[in-house]
Amino acid sequence: MVSGRRAMTGLETAIILVAFVITAAAFAFVVLNMGFLTAEKAQSVIGSGMREAGSSMLVDSGIVAQFSNVSGAQPDICLVKLTFYLKLSQGNEPVDLGDGNMVATYTNLRCHGLIYATNGTIMTISGVNSDGDQLLEDGEKYKVVIDFTELAVDGVDPVAGSRPHLYAHPYEEFRVELRPSVGAVLTVEKPVPAVYATVMVIE
Repeated sequence: MVSGRRAMTGLETAIILVAFVITAAAFAFVVLNMGFLTAEKAQSVIGSGMREAGSSMLVDSGIVAQFSNVSGAQPDICLVKLTFYLKLSQGNEPVDLGDGNMVATYTNLRCHGLIYATNGTIMTISGVNSDGDQLLEDGEKYKVVIDFTELAVDGVDPVAGSRPHLYAHPYEEFRVELRPSVGAVLTVEKPVPAVYATVMVIE
């Protein structure tokens, strides 16, 4: 009877040991599987972050500003048009400037509004030495023209009380942000200097 009990005890111990081994193996498989999934997700996130950081636009040289009411007092002068050129910084990924892949906003001291989602009348983007597509690539240059006179008084937030509220005036700051679908945001933030000519370059 004693040897029989020992055999049963040994068998029970073996069964328990096998159960522990199977459970540990299953748990190890789950942990390894989760580790692989996490590593794959981390790699995807890192790759996406590199693409975001790698796409960078630059304003080539100065910004040409056009003003109205130049003969009046400085507070009555209005910034009505901006023209500047875009290029890609060295070693970065191309940026898609096509419709639906770029959003641009405009902000002054009184209002904020969307000025570009598709090539329209407020903001236009055209290739200067591009290969015909809408990708800003290394060595290419695109011309950006923003005509603030095409803004509607109810097209900004808050609604502009009058048309002069849409415009930036001397000694005020304006901000234009270009947000591509992939890549860093290009921010053009400048103070408007004292104005003595219809067309001036804002550095």
